Amino acid sequence: MPSEVGTTAIRLESWTTAPALPPGQWAGHEEVEADLPEGELGLRTVDGGLREIPLVLPSPGTYRMRWQWVFNPDTGPFTSPLQGCSDVLATPAAHEAALGGADQFCLVQIWRTATA
Repeated sequence: MPSEVGTTAIRLESWTTAPALPPGQWAGHEEVEADLPEGELGLRTVDGGLREIPLVLPSPGTYRMRWQWVFNPDTGPFTSPLQGCSDVLATPAAHEAALGGADQFCLVQIWRTATA
């Protein structure tokens, strides 16, 4: 990321089963498993605020989360935040509508793998 704080647009999707991979090229992706004993999500912002998320999960349990992200080619270049790494990150096109002028767009798909 640039040295200044950037803006990120996030889209959260709740699925009943593992969704197909979204189309297009992405700068990066990761899948993680999360135990959500309350069945709720929260999003903490860089300024320390907690944002309510308008996403209703079916119940408490273990969920799989697929994160995919792209950077805005018009506001880059973007470099890795890892110390000692100055590689310029990829900025694949075709996500302009989702970016909506933000520096980064993250698509988060979530589905339950086990009930609590």
